[in-house]
Amino acid sequence: MTARPAIIAVCFIAALGTAFAQPQPQPAQGQQRGQSPQGQQRVQPLQPVRTTTGRGGAEQPAGPNTAIAPRPPRREGQPINVRVDFTITDQRAGSAPIKRTLSMIVADGRTGMIRSQAEVIGVSGGNVPLNIDTSPELLADGKIRLGFNLQYDMPAPIEGTNPAPRGTVLKTAMHDSVSLILESGKPMVAAQSADPIGDRQVSVEVKATVMR
Repeated sequence: MTARPAIIAVCFIAALGTAFAQPQPQPAQGQQRGQSPQGQQRVQPLQPVRTTTGRGGAEQPAGPNTAIAPRPPRREGQPINVRVDFTITDQRAGSAPIKRTLSMIVADGRTGMIRSQAEVIGVSGGNVPLNIDTSPELLADGKIRLGFNLQYDMPAPIEGTNPAPRGTVLKTAMHDSVSLILESGKPMVAAQSADPIGDRQVSVEVKATVMR
């Protein structure tokens, strides 16, 4: 090998060694992994947080596979009417029973009410109410779920001397709140009440009939 090619080869090898020996650029002070070259940290998009209801009604974070069930739609009543009949039997020992009958027609899933009031001389307060609220609901098996509230004040008959002697019952107030299952057209005794002092007894019979 001549001297000139040997010199060229030596210079080439030295240049390669200098290039490999140069240090790699290091990140600037304060710059960490995950940051852009301009020194700004990469921002991850926010994910919506789903919650579920835990014990006591408190909301808790839901898991990634937790599905939130939608609320069931509110039940709409069928376009069917229900006739509701009430028979109130008021009886005292040794006397013939007195019956009072009330009827109303109510749509499925709705509420009906009756308000009546009488003024009676010689009765404390003077006014005697008879009030009924009822709400029938048709079931899948053809039966009827019926709820009702009844207010019936029972005045005692006016008899004997006036003023009445001490301990005489002037009026008894009765309030019934009942929810029961009925078959269409079949009556049922839903409540029986007794005077807490006197010998009067009152029973409430109810019948619900689907009108087709």
